[in-house]
Amino acid sequence: MRPLQGIKVVTLEQAIAAPFCTRQLADMGARVIKIERPDTGDFARGYDERVSGLASHFVWTNRSK
Repeated sequence: MRPLQGIKVVTLEQAIAAPFCTRQLADMGARVIKIERPDTGDFARGYDERVSGLASHFVWTNRSK
């Protein structure tokens, strides 16, 4: 069992620091639900298009969400 198993985190975040932090929480077992802006979403999606049209940074920091 991971340390944060059973914890649910709802987050309003974008860009770099907060997504990285909540990714760490997810890696420790928390269920992380990310809420993005309607219509535009997280602007970090557009940094590049390396991973199926999404920014590699965005995919890396938002895994497990």
